[in-house]
Amino acid sequence: MTKDLPMPDPLNIALVLETSGGGSGRHVLDLAEGLAELGHRVTVIWSPVRAQDDFRTQLMALDKVANLPLEMHRAVGLADYSSLRALAGLLRTQGPFDVLHGHSSKAGALVRLLPRAIPGARIYTPHAFRTMDPTMGARGVRVYGTIERLLAGRADRIIAVSAAEKTHAIGLGINPAKLTTVVNGASLPPGADREKARDVMGLTQEDVAVGFIGRLDDQKAPLRFVQAVHLAAQTFPNLRGVVIGDGHLRAACEAQNGGDTVRFLGWQDGPALFPGLDVFCMTSHYEAMPYTLIEALHAGVPIVTTRVGGVEETVCEGKNGFVLSADCTAEDLAERLAGLAENAKLRAEFGAVSRALARDRTVETMVRETIAVYDAARHP
Repeated sequence: MTKDLPMPDPLNIALVLETSGGGSGRHVLDLAEGLAELGHRVTVIWSPVRAQDDFRTQLMALDKVANLPLEMHRAVGLADYSSLRALAGLLRTQGPFDVLHGHSSKAGALVRLLPRAIPGARIYTPHAFRTMDPTMGARGVRVYGTIERLLAGRADRIIAVSAAEKTHAIGLGINPAKLTTVVNGASLPPGADREKARDVMGLTQEDVAVGFIGRLDDQKAPLRFVQAVHLAAQTFPNLRGVVIGDGHLRAACEAQNGGDTVRFLGWQDGPALFPGLDVFCMTSHYEAMPYTLIEALHAGVPIVTTRVGGVEETVCEGKNGFVLSADCTAEDLAERLAGLAENAKLRAEFGAVSRALARDRTVETMVRETIAVYDAARHP
């Protein structure tokens, strides 16, 4: 994957992750593999508490990457003290490490709270600050913003995955000198094929498939997606919604679904199924730089999305997709979905632009730029 890149001095790197799935999990897997292929020694320290099966499977398949399970919990509580002590113990026995890279809020906090006696440059990638949630009240923004600002002082570098996320961090009062933007990179699996993907999704040649890929939770607004597909299908009956993912809102989404308009596939290999889609729809309330958008570029799939972090760095309005306000209605989304469903020529034009944009959004570029951050943190 990254064999054409110049060989840097090998580093001993610990990647720490609590979420163990989703976009942050995908990021860690790609980064770990890319770093290992360049000759770096990589250890992924991950939490089994809410790890997704596909994350476990893919992590265990990385034969050049060591992995150490460590119990970490999403909610803030007394268990965090035990997790911090266990993490410190692992790093002492398995290290020393040159780089300690925490991903998402919990692992990022634990890495930055480690005693300074434990060596290693502290790197933090938020993968969307909690304060980017538009539903968070002013008090919550003050509390979480203060925590992020204080912990930022204990980081050597903070990596934002989009320019929008970096701007948000500066707005929280984080020192711009500590911030670097490294945009997520992606690729489709070898052999990803449209016909195979459509067979898995149970689609016919006449179906126009609109995909949703992600957790079925409040942040991703899947209920808005289901409603929009139903409304668009009233205009274009061959429209089919495909939901790849799972979460606590699945039952509510299925209850809102009628007939066979939207199909719920649970967790699947999303990148492998992307080529089978005709349109990708993202309805999130907030994001940093979602992998699904970049995968849509690589698959040449038109995009209909809400205006959230990183979107306007990926979707060119009227060129490869449509960008609606974060508080848009299902009716607004349905209008764009129906318009694309009815216009195969426009979908093809949008897809060509997406493929061109994908050339700069590769895993190789992401790995190379992350190594540059490591070097800057170790040699300020």
